[in-house]
Parts: sequence; structure tokens; C-alpha cells
Amino acid sequence: MRITITAKHVKVTDTMKSYAKDKLERLDRYFDRIDTIQVLLNREALDNICEINIHTDTHNQLSAVVHNREDMHAAVDLCVDKVHRQLGKIKEKLKGHKGADKRKKLGRDVKRLTTRLPRISEETSYEDAKNE
Repeated sequence: MRITITAKHVKVTDTMKSYAKDKLERLDRYFDRIDTIQVLLNREALDNICEINIHTDTHNQLSAVVHNREDMHAAVDLCVDKVHRQLGKIKEKLKGHKGADKRKKLGRDVKRLTTRLPRISEETSYEDAKNE
């Protein structure tokens, strides 16, 4: 996972960069298919703006933009929360629901196991097959 932090119209300190990086590295716990994260920290008039763009290896792209008047830390927190919810939605879409994947696997396993069983001829009775 590659994280790029860019500042526009504002000077961002190293502590702010490390704070944002720590928050974004936690996203890897929730969704491990993240390729790159691009963060744009901006200041327009009284608004602190945090924009996060994420590219995943499943060809999904998400972005979140938050305007906050308080401070840049709060903007980063709110934006990371927004991205976290979006990643949860993507993860749910990728997950197999209603057991469809399990049923397919179970069907393949049953088919494989039944082909290994010896065939019982129609002439033998149940008792003869049981005694074998």
C-alpha cells in the first residue's frame, strides 16, 4: 500500500503527515486489497479540506472529500471515517452471500467423493452390499 500526502495552499507539518499516515495505515486491517492512497490537504478561506482517493486491486476507486472549519486533524478523521464506510460496502459486495459459494463447493466435494465409491450392481441387495 502506497500513501501519498500532498498539501495545497497550506503548510503541513511532519506531525500532521504522520498523523494522517497512521490513520490511513489502519485501513489495511479492514480491507487488504488497497493499492494506493492519495491524500490532498487543502485550505480555502476558513475551510480545511481533506480529500482521499483510494485505488484497489479489484479495480474499485473511491474518493471522499470533507470540509471542516475546526482544524485539519478533524477533517482527516472525518474523511477516514467516510472512506472506512465505503470500503465496508465494497467488501460486502465482494463477499459471497446466502451461502452460494459454499453450496457450489459442497456440490463439487460430493461429486468428487461419489465418483470414488465403488459402484454397486443392481443385482446385489442391500444386505449383500452392507456385508462387503
